[in-house]
Amino acid sequence: MNSMLKKAVPVFASALLLAACGGGSKDSKSNGEGAKLVEFQQVLEQDGEAIKGGELKVALVSDSPITGIFNNVLYSANPDSQVLNYTAGAIFSVDNNFRFTNDGFGKFETDEEAKTVKVTFPKDAKWSDGEPMTIDDYIFTHEFIANKDYPGIRYPNYVGDVEGAEEYHNGSASNISGIEKIDDQTVILHYKDMTPSIFIAGGSLLNMVIPKHIFEGIPMDQVMESDFVRKHPVDFGPFKIDTSVAGESVTLVPNEYYWNGKAKIDRVIIEVVSSKNIVSEMENGNYDIADMPADQYANYKDASNMTILGTQDLAYTYIGFKLGKWDNAKSEVVTDPNAKMADKKLRQAMAYAVDNDKIAEKFYEGTRVGANSLIPPVFDVNNGQEGYHQDIEKANQLLDEAGYKYAKEGDEFRKDKDGNDLVINYATMAGGDNAETLAQAYIQWWHDIGLNVKLTTGRPIEFNSFYDKLIADDSEIDVFQAAWGTGADPNPTGLYGPKAAFNYTRFSTDEHTKLLEAIDSKESFDDKYRKEAFDKWQKYAHDEAFVIPTLFRTNITAVNNRVKNYSVELNSLPSKFSLNQLELLSDQRMK
Repeated sequence: MNSMLKKAVPVFASALLLAACGGGSKDSKSNGEGAKLVEFQQVLEQDGEAIKGGELKVALVSDSPITGIFNNVLYSANPDSQVLNYTAGAIFSVDNNFRFTNDGFGKFETDEEAKTVKVTFPKDAKWSDGEPMTIDDYIFTHEFIANKDYPGIRYPNYVGDVEGAEEYHNGSASNISGIEKIDDQTVILHYKDMTPSIFIAGGSLLNMVIPKHIFEGIPMDQVMESDFVRKHPVDFGPFKIDTSVAGESVTLVPNEYYWNGKAKIDRVIIEVVSSKNIVSEMENGNYDIADMPADQYANYKDASNMTILGTQDLAYTYIGFKLGKWDNAKSEVVTDPNAKMADKKLRQAMAYAVDNDKIAEKFYEGTRVGANSLIPPVFDVNNGQEGYHQDIEKANQLLDEAGYKYAKEGDEFRKDKDGNDLVINYATMAGGDNAETLAQAYIQWWHDIGLNVKLTTGRPIEFNSFYDKLIADDSEIDVFQAAWGTGADPNPTGLYGPKAAFNYTRFSTDEHTKLLEAIDSKESFDDKYRKEAFDKWQKYAHDEAFVIPTLFRTNITAVNNRVKNYSVELNSLPSKFSLNQLELLSDQRMK
């Protein structure tokens, strides 16, 4: 296709979007009502006698390759996590409120006064290679994450609150003093501070473990490329990796030592499939399970050979503003008061310029809605505040007040506060049919309030390259659109705290840190205090607008109708819908 024509297509499409959304007007205002989320069933149970064994084929829907970091402690990319859903075991089970229970592999007892948690592993547990699994592995995992040369991103969030973890991390101690081994199955963890996150999946109680007998002999500077991370990981989930094709596919077989019983399926094949092709692939019966693109919902919602399941996603899309750098030496963000996007009125204006409600309505047919907060509504601490809705008049007013003015009447773009040209570089990632269409729509809305916003690299950026640039604080990025999966703990400290590597905006203030600390305090064991602390933080984040939430999402999964006992429920309690219990009703997928 002619490159100029190819470039023109999404610009034309964005013009249609703007027309439909009322864009282009200097004083347009959205009513903010937006769309309503579709309600989906969450379980595909199915009657009928299952075949013995069989092969399950899973589509990993991604426009980027599998990174190939098959380790819960080391991975960071979503495609890898989808493989880990089958292979990586979790220590504790989780209920519908995302709280740990004692119904899974490990057990725990919490003493809030003493600030301790006793963790117990079952006797005779084994890794997928048949080696014994003991509490020494759990202790080692804490030390691995706290190691000063650890190449992952989970320190300090999951380990740093244990007494002595920081001393071990900075090299002033040879072990973590707050880890008290009782016997081969039991450890007591002593915490400097204990907060409500201790009870919640993704909180401060470590819910992952790696095998000591594998990783104690691998130097930290070699661990990411180790075959035990990329090709033949040893874990304790229901399946284990048999073979893989780098970036493309993984073949799994049952883990015969799985603590909850050997899987009923003989083999699972996970293959990367483009979001552009997944609808036809599922309709043609080429795969059994796939997470489906919301922007194509209308094309598959009535398909007869598959069942559509869905849950409110523990995630949101957002627009972030680069406000500083990451200090590797100190492992903390350093906010630059002179950053291009430092004025919050500029950020607020950009938030008021766009119409996320209309984007949800036009492109996602009830599978996404405009977001009001950085806390998804599935959590009861979402405070129900009014989000940003399009108000062009308000946006222009804010820019005028902040000193971003036109040099003379008739100019297309505003100048910065010093009267110089202002060019804002906007980065977004590739993926889905509408990535460039939406990017151009946002840019046009910003043009409508006089801001000269340009797309970094001229096009949406491939997933891995996008995050490489973001993490490196690339100077080509002033504003970016991305998405966050919050995990089961709504505590925002791990995403936006001053020592959070995930804090890609690099925003930090003393007041912000105090608000985060209140959420993470012992006072938050009181539900009323906790709710109020979340409310104050959400209001502050809305006002500072260092991140603008754009859309809340539904996670949609298509399941071929030959699959029996599959669930997308947000708990991990052992049940007939656990992955080791999954079965097939026939040898052939339904078409």
